[in-house]
Amino acid sequence: MGERLAFIRLYVKRLKENPDEVFKQQVRLVNSFLASAKSFPLSREEYLRMKGELRRE
Repeated sequence: MGERLAFIRLYVKRLKENPDEVFKQQVRLVNSFLASAKSFPLSREEYLRMKGELRRE
């Protein structure tokens, strides 16, 4: 989870540093990430369990 948050913070920083033309391309990239995530065959829990990052309660 920490790696994901670090990536998001870096990504937001870069978005703020770039002009609107670049930002439009970034929006397309983010939208493709979201579309891909929606069609991902595993649930969040299944994915984390597979990676060994989900705690069993």
